[in-house]
Amino acid sequence: MKAFKQILAFLAALALCLALPMGAFAQESGDSAYAELSWDDVMDQLLAQYDVSPENIAAGYLNLVTGEEHYYNGDEYRIAASMYKLPLCMYFTEHLASGDIDWSDYENAFSYKEKQDRILLDSNNEDAEFLCDILGGYSVFRDLTADYMGMDPGTESANIVFDNMYTPWEFIQCLRLLYTERERFPDVIETMQQAEPEHYFKLNERRFEIAHKYGYISTYGVARMNDCGIAFTSQPIALVLFTQGVREPETFLSAYCTAMCEYTEAQAAKPEPTPEPTPALTPEPTPETTAAPVIGQADTPTDIQVTVGVPALLPVALIGLFTVLAIVIAVVFKVKYKARLFTLLLSILFGAAAMLLAAVGMRAGTVYAQPSGDPTVTVERFFTAIESGDYTRAYSELRDYSDLGLSEQPSSAAGRLLADALHRSYSHEITGECVTRLLDGVQPVRFTYLNLSSLDEAVAEQTRLEIEQIVQTRSVSEVYDENRRYLPAVTEEAYLAALEKVLSNASDYYAAVDLDLELTYTDGRWQILASPALLRALSGGTAY
Repeated sequence: MKAFKQILAFLAALALCLALPMGAFAQESGDSAYAELSWDDVMDQLLAQYDVSPENIAAGYLNLVTGEEHYYNGDEYRIAASMYKLPLCMYFTEHLASGDIDWSDYENAFSYKEKQDRILLDSNNEDAEFLCDILGGYSVFRDLTADYMGMDPGTESANIVFDNMYTPWEFIQCLRLLYTERERFPDVIETMQQAEPEHYFKLNERRFEIAHKYGYISTYGVARMNDCGIAFTSQPIALVLFTQGVREPETFLSAYCTAMCEYTEAQAAKPEPTPEPTPALTPEPTPETTAAPVIGQADTPTDIQVTVGVPALLPVALIGLFTVLAIVIAVVFKVKYKARLFTLLLSILFGAAAMLLAAVGMRAGTVYAQPSGDPTVTVERFFTAIESGDYTRAYSELRDYSDLGLSEQPSSAAGRLLADALHRSYSHEITGECVTRLLDGVQPVRFTYLNLSSLDEAVAEQTRLEIEQIVQTRSVSEVYDENRRYLPAVTEEAYLAALEKVLSNASDYYAAVDLDLELTYTDGRWQILASPALLRALSGGTAY
């Protein structure tokens, strides 16, 4: 009996030892994974892996040592949200240090360092607005910081103030300047390194030091989450990524940062010599690679690991080797110690079967599942909650979103009219049986919503008619300014009146979309995965 127990212990230990190499084979150096890929290849793989449409992002990359520079929709203007606070703080930091800005009126109440920390670390809106007001307003700030963004002050592009729009190229120029001339902006990078240590670019990337400034805004259910920063790989890099309507945007932001860091490490590990840098700032975005001066390098990080597939026959070969070896040992113990061969063979059989199931699980994932509950009920609860305005309940039925911004009330009267009309338009119809496979399901649904995009032409035409009516019934001074342009109050009044008239027949602009809603069974219940098509419908067709 003692010998039998020893055999069982030996076989158990052997099974564990053989299981370890299977996991080890699933790892490979990140350098080798990216060594033969171009930057565009890396981006294509990233978009495919996370099912992100190309139009939903705009990105930029700059190696601050070699000057390698790439863009994805790099000249497209996107809403920057709070990222504008980076050039704002850069301007104040530089001009306070040089004495061009007088802080004496405020120093008894608070220091600039307190304001900078609250803006760069906490993204405080009130403090940022306070700094803008000191300069004379947001449009003045844009003009004063145009050269930071690679633009000429006073140009049309430098004064795009509507919705706080910037391009990836502009933010890369800003980060280039911040890094290469950081003595002009003391403490800005150091403060950015402390910001959001577990979110945005840093959500799942903890190996490299990252100085970043994020931006986030959600309107009509469309989340716009952005980040820009400097990642201190062995060759520091500048990164910017705008997202709009991306599923799990924070995860994608972090995945982009990781991919760019690993791509940089792979390029740095190549045997070719690094080209000599030429210190120059590019005045206009061009497809050619530009160079930047070498300022310094961070410590070389540890090896980067990425998951790759295990060769299909390797686990089977190891299991076969284990089985043959165990049978030989069983025969030896039968002859030498008179052990029960049947019991030994049965133990070997069970051990081999267990390892085979583990190998199958590694390759195929879940092979058996018995979830409870009806996924169609989850879908019904979600849409019923959306239509009744119970957004907290609706979000609880989603797997990948805790908030879609549907409860937010726009600040303008026109925005409130559109939001109310959109919410009133929501209706749904279950159009087929839910198809389930293991822990996943697909439920066909037809969803009706107010297509805000289709309103534009009708509202524009009606606004023209309203302005004509105002011009005919009021004096010139009540309609025009000194430059013979319509007064802002006039155009706002005309637009609001036009919008009210068009929305009186809002049903004429309803649209229906057939959705194949994906569901997954997690934490003991079915939850919906919010697809881009669903997000577009909930936002009235305004999301990408």
